[in-house]
Order: sequence, then structure tokens, then C-alpha cells
Amino acid sequence: MSIEGEAARLHERYKRGEISPVEVTRSQLDALPGLDEGINAFVLVDEAVALKMARASEERYRKGEALGPLDGIPITVKDTLNVAGWPTRRGSRTTSEAAASDDAVSMARLRSAGAVFLGKTTTPEFAWKGLTESPLNGVTTNPLDRALHAGGSSGGAAAATALGLGLAGIGSDAAGSVRIPAAFCGVVGYKPTFGTIPLVPYPSAFWQLPHVGPITRTVADAALVATVMSGATGSDPSSLGQVPLRERMADSRDPSGIRIGVPAGVAGHLAPEVREAWEDALPVLFPNSPVVTVDVPIEESRDIVAALYRLGCAYAVAQVPKDRRADIHADILDFIEPVMGLRADELLTLQRRRGEIASRTSALLTDKIDVFLTPTMPGLPPRVDAAAAAASDWFAWCPFTPLFNLSHGPAVSVPWRTSPGAFPIGLQVGAASGRDGAAIAAAAMIEAAGARRSAVRSRTAIDVS
Repeated sequence: MSIEGEAARLHERYKRGEISPVEVTRSQLDALPGLDEGINAFVLVDEAVALKMARASEERYRKGEALGPLDGIPITVKDTLNVAGWPTRRGSRTTSEAAASDDAVSMARLRSAGAVFLGKTTTPEFAWKGLTESPLNGVTTNPLDRALHAGGSSGGAAAATALGLGLAGIGSDAAGSVRIPAAFCGVVGYKPTFGTIPLVPYPSAFWQLPHVGPITRTVADAALVATVMSGATGSDPSSLGQVPLRERMADSRDPSGIRIGVPAGVAGHLAPEVREAWEDALPVLFPNSPVVTVDVPIEESRDIVAALYRLGCAYAVAQVPKDRRADIHADILDFIEPVMGLRADELLTLQRRRGEIASRTSALLTDKIDVFLTPTMPGLPPRVDAAAAAASDWFAWCPFTPLFNLSHGPAVSVPWRTSPGAFPIGLQVGAASGRDGAAIAAAAMIEAAGARRSAVRSRTAIDVS
């Protein structure tokens, strides 16, 4: 595991009485309007709820009865996940303003752990694309450069985390929606093994692509938050029978000897800025580990996931009453058009190839290597003023993330900078289903290598001056 995360440090300060959950929450709420101005990370901020949760946490610490390392820790929630008492609008004018009656299972577990809910974050309509903009909520920009997009579909969660608002932003990921914005905003995004964090109600229309996952500023925090949300529940059959995530993390191998696989042809996908950072990173990372080139059908995996994803979005559109469909963004209708005439034999072929690729990927990740390493994204974030073309077929510029939704394995995006002030890229580490420990260990090693190199370069700069 990487260096101790922010949650553990804040938890210890709470226990020592150096600072209180109410003070932290109040500080976050006071800073939020100014930090979020021009970014648009939030669709809902509930000061009363956040302070009530913080006061309850403060009282537990006062009595020595803290619930664990997330007690009193502020988090944000993507507006596709139910939080009792708050509406779930999913970025659409067609959804109800009525409050959800119950928490999603993941949210209930965070609530039981004492986390403080600051509010809900932006998503594109029905979470349909890799950029965060919608008719209901507008565009979410990038805290690193407001002329750029934050990515999507968990763009608000990544932007909030990058702004320092919430220690974690809870998102969802059906083709990269946690990892894409994490990479664009310079933070960590973790998609655990499918079924690790239950999805209730179960999204059967999305072909077992979606995962819930955290966006954080450290790998350690991503692992901690995911572990708290994880665990079996009867309402999600995919969660049953899995090895508990805490045990998977404890079972992680020594990263110094981890076997690294790089898919053939990666460099051919990369924009110059990302290629430079990728070539900069490879000699620095895993110096004692063999790096093997492996043959994985990256493009075909992406195309299969794109077709299944479009079918899921078509189902979401079909649930909107006909008299409200004029309120749906026209781009979604264009997005689903390619699959509207899909034949049964074509769907069966997609499913067959998905199974074949998943089996092949799993075999590689158990017999020959431990993790895949790729850039998370092949290019830097698109500009807000030129995003129409980027949004129209976002799978075309997202080749690397869908493989791990297809195969159900864990994947982590970790920021990497060629120099302390450079715009970051994301490095994606993926592993076989159930081998979250290997993915997290490798991600933590990347994080530590980046921190060491930044520290060395910073000291050198000071010495020179």
C-alpha cells in the first residue's frame, strides 16, 4: 500500500482532539461556493444534513466511540446514486425532483461508517458519455484548467476531489466513468472488481458493465473507501460469494517483483503530450520488474463495450415517457441510433466475443503477468469550446478503459507528471477479476515513484536557485 492516506491522518487528528468533524465540515462548506465557481462540480449542497452528520461524528469522537477511519470524513456523491432525502436527477430534465426514500447500498455503508455527505455532483444526462455536460446542469470544467473539460461521466466527483472538496467522490464506471475524469483532473480513480461494491437496484439493462468506485487524492484512500462500501448483499447476486475486499488487499504481493504487461500498439493511440509522459514514466516505474508486451484486442473490446453501453442508454431513454422525450438531449438519441436495429444474432455475437476476450484477458493476467499498464487516456482533456466533436463519439478517444468493464477486473488510474508543474496524465493499472490487491499495490508503487521524483526535482530546483 502507498503512504498513509488523508482519511487515516484526519481520523487520528480527530481522535487526538486537534480538530473536529464540525470544524472540517464547516470549512468545506464555507470554501465550496468560491472553489466551485466556474467549475460546476455540484448539483446539490445540503449544509443542514452535512453539519448534522458532522455533529453526530464529533460527539462519537468525544465519547471515544468513533465508528472507524471514515467517521467524520467528508465525501461527495455522483447524482446517479440514491441518497435518502435527496433527489436523484441523473443530469436529466425528465427525472423526478422527489427525494429518494432509501440510500443505495454503497451510500448506506458510508453512512453507517460515519462519513459526512457534503452533496451530490454533476453527471451528463443518464451518465451517457465521457464528458460532463447536460441540459439540466450545464458543463463541468476542469480545476486544473477551466478551459478544459473535467471528463465524465463522474466529472463532478473528480472535479470536487481535485478542488479539495470531499476526501472522496463516489462515482460509477461502466466504460471508464471513474477513471476518465480522474485522469483528466489529476486524481486517483478506482474501479474495483465487478460486484465488489453492490449495485442496488441492479442495472440489468447495462450488461454487467457498471461498477461503483471512489475518486480520491491518494491510492490508500481509494482502497479504504472502496473497502467500506464493499461486501455481499442478496439484492445484488454478483456480490455474493466474493472474497472480501479487505482480504484481497491484504493478499497483495510485493510490488517490487510484480509482472507488468503493456498491450501491443499502445503508443500508436497516443497524442504527443501523452506519449511523452508515457515514455517518461516507463523507465522510472517498476525498475526490478519485467515488462512484457502482450497481445490484447484493445479496439475490439472498446467496440463491444460501446455497443452494449449504447443498448443500456437506449433502455434509459425508453423509460422516459413519450411526452417527455423532447426534453432529452438530442445527442443521446444520436448516440443510441447505431444499435436501435441490432439483430438477435448480432447481440449474441457480441456476447460471445465478450466472453472470449474476458477469458483470454484473465488467462494472461494469471499465467503470464500480474497487471496491465496503459495510459488511462490517449490524449489530454478536450477544450470546452471545441467539445461537440469530442462528445459525439466519445468511445473513439477512449480505447483503454473499457477492457476492464468487459472483463470485470479491477482498474486504477493514478496521476503522473513529467515535472511538478506539468499537466498530469493518468496511468491505468488493471488486473484479473478478484485481484484488486495486485492492482492497488502497483498503483501505490506508481504514486510513490511520482512523489519521490517530484520531491527530488523540487529540491534540485531550490538548490539551483
